[in-house]
Amino acid sequence: MKDKLKSAMKEALKAKDKVRLDTIRSLLSAIQYEEMQQNKDSLSDDAVLAVLKRELKRRKEELDFAKQSGREDLIKELELQIKAVEEFLPEQLDSNTLEKIVAEIVSSQESPSIGSVMKTLKEKYSGQYDARLASELVRKTLQ
Repeated sequence: MKDKLKSAMKEALKAKDKVRLDTIRSLLSAIQYEEMQQNKDSLSDDAVLAVLKRELKRRKEELDFAKQSGREDLIKELELQIKAVEEFLPEQLDSNTLEKIVAEIVSSQESPSIGSVMKTLKEKYSGQYDARLASELVRKTLQ
C-alpha cells in the first residue's frame, strides 16, 4: 500500500498536480508518524488503511466547516484532496449491499451475535464498509 502511494506521488510530481502531490505527501507523513508511534518499521496494510480512513474523515470534517464558512477556495481544494485519498481506499459497499451481506452472515451462523457477525464481516470485507453502519445493520437484523 505504501509503495502504491509512493509511485502515485511520483506520477503527481511528473504531472505537476500540486494538490494531489501535497495530499499524498501528507498521507505518507501520517503513515510515517503512525509507524513511529507504534515503534515499527512498517505498518500492515490494514493499519495503513486505518490511517487513510482517518485522514479522509479529517478532510471531510474540514470540508463541512469550509462549507459552513462559505470558503469556496478551500472547498474546491478539499474536494480534490478527498478524491485523492479515496483513490487509495477500496471501493465501499453501499448500504443495500451491506444489508444483504449482513443478512447472509446472520443466516449462516448457528447462534449469531453482534460480535461474531462483525468479526466475520471484518474477515471477509475488511476496509470495504462503514463500521458504524454495519453495526447498526447487524443490530437491526438480530432483533
